[in-house]
Amino acid sequence: MPVRRPEKPRDPARRTRILEAARRLFAERGFKGVNLDAVAAEAGCAKGALYLEFADKEALLREVVEQAFAAIRARFAAEVMGLDSPLDRLVATLRFAYRQQAAEPLFGKLLREDPDLRALRLQDDAASAAAAKAQVAQIVGWVDEGIARGEIRPDVDRDAIPFVLGVLRFAPQHLGLVTSFGSFAGER
Repeated sequence: MPVRRPEKPRDPARRTRILEAARRLFAERGFKGVNLDAVAAEAGCAKGALYLEFADKEALLREVVEQAFAAIRARFAAEVMGLDSPLDRLVATLRFAYRQQAAEPLFGKLLREDPDLRALRLQDDAASAAAAKAQVAQIVGWVDEGIARGEIRPDVDRDAIPFVLGVLRFAPQHLGLVTSFGSFAGER
């Protein structure tokens, strides 16, 4: 029986360095413009060490995207969910989305400019659909709460509000108010 060498303990900081390097490179170059050699070099590790952490470039991207979404969800909860007024929550949701588009170069480069990434199924379809339904239900709930409190007119079409917010959320990008680099046009 061959003698096995003891495994070297993994460097916990290495995974973090790889993810940070990948995030920067994906945001700058897009998915197609990045290879794992560049990520390893940027992270200061060997390509083999990168493969100890991630099976391939797609797995690395999935983790980068999941971490970005987790950070966005945490910021959203901190900025919006604590507001008492449902109308304030609706307005803050839209403002948050605009600021997020300007502040998150990763998604500007990757998800809006590289349509091939949809084929990678970065998120589980069922989970994405469930999350979207939950967001719509949350917004409709805020509208109902606002109507009950007298903050929102009772004749408002409660089912149209999530759609309208969704359209408005991406309006700056489509109107050229947000550049591909993720900042509002005219800002420097």
